[in-house]
Amino acid sequence: MFAKGRMARSTCMSGKLPGLEERIATEIEAGGPLGFDRFMECALYDPDEGYYSAGAARVGKEGDYFTNVSHGPVYGEILAGQFLEMWQALGGPPEFSLIEQGANDGRLACDILDALAGTPLEGAGLNIVEPHPALREVQTKTLGPRNVRWFHRLEDLPEICGVHFSNELFDAFPVHVVRSTGDAWAELRVGFKNGRFCWTEAAPGPELQGILSAFPKRPPGFTTEICTGYPDFFRILSKKLLRGFLLAVDYGLTTSALLEEHRREGTLRCYRNHRPDSRPLEAPGRKDITAHVNYSLLAEAADRAGWRLEKFTDQHHFLVGAATQMLRSLEGSTNSRKLRSLTSLLHPENMGRQFQAILFSKGVAPGTGLSGFQYARDSDLPA
Repeated sequence: MFAKGRMARSTCMSGKLPGLEERIATEIEAGGPLGFDRFMECALYDPDEGYYSAGAARVGKEGDYFTNVSHGPVYGEILAGQFLEMWQALGGPPEFSLIEQGANDGRLACDILDALAGTPLEGAGLNIVEPHPALREVQTKTLGPRNVRWFHRLEDLPEICGVHFSNELFDAFPVHVVRSTGDAWAELRVGFKNGRFCWTEAAPGPELQGILSAFPKRPPGFTTEICTGYPDFFRILSKKLLRGFLLAVDYGLTTSALLEEHRREGTLRCYRNHRPDSRPLEAPGRKDITAHVNYSLLAEAADRAGWRLEKFTDQHHFLVGAATQMLRSLEGSTNSRKLRSLTSLLHPENMGRQFQAILFSKGVAPGTGLSGFQYARDSDLPA
């Protein structure tokens, strides 16, 4: 979704920079400072050396960060139960498909399909949107001879009924970085000077300015991030998923929470070997770059594309609701591995409150309830 083709290889740089850094520097040299969204796109999705696209991303104890999938198959089992409830809410259609985007190594998809074995959705097709050959190769090995189809772009999907699901997808959408001057906002773009990438201020373009016009004034120096990729995503998905749901689990906040005074440094972070840093302009392609999802902007984009926000809650409450039967079945159980996995996923001071689950629907009767959101707040998402 983010690929824009290969950057031209430079013949005028010093040759001391690594390949990706040299190509980014050459692009800056040719056209001026880049929006950070373009820099982040290159760092994560460059066809040759992007952190995700080239297969550098490592998850788990020996990798750069943990995800829900790192704690075993129980997370996929819980999501499989939610998909069965969605299928029932839609009236049990004979054709029901799963769409995953941001599938990483395919482990979550594998866990979900294993959990659906022996259920009415055992034959449900899985569609993975994956533009990067290195990741597609890993996913193919993980999933083996299951009923899976791969698509290069969201636009390539057929028209279907079902669910689009993702785990930490939207936090990897490229973002713009903006900084308050007190009375207005400036965009921080990426320049190149004295052999290093550096920040430089510029006036925000019309699209950014339209979003920023609704933001309250912030003290000088207050920095935050804006993703402008949400509208296109929902617009395209609306043309392909004609009836069904979107379930996303990610970490983020509402606009008002992101603009609270104690977040004046923004949420842009990098991760490598489980160590966070706040130097996103260093070593592009060799570490993860992420920013909190703005759930207010995400919900606005979904609404404009014809999606209805159903529920929004933290992962702790989502999984407690979705795993109610599982938790009851484990009372007095000696299945310590599953209990440890659930504890890690639910713990309020760990992943339970760091992540949120958000549910949208399209072409579904109002009031559709999933067990995962039985303890959620009202469907209205705070601004």
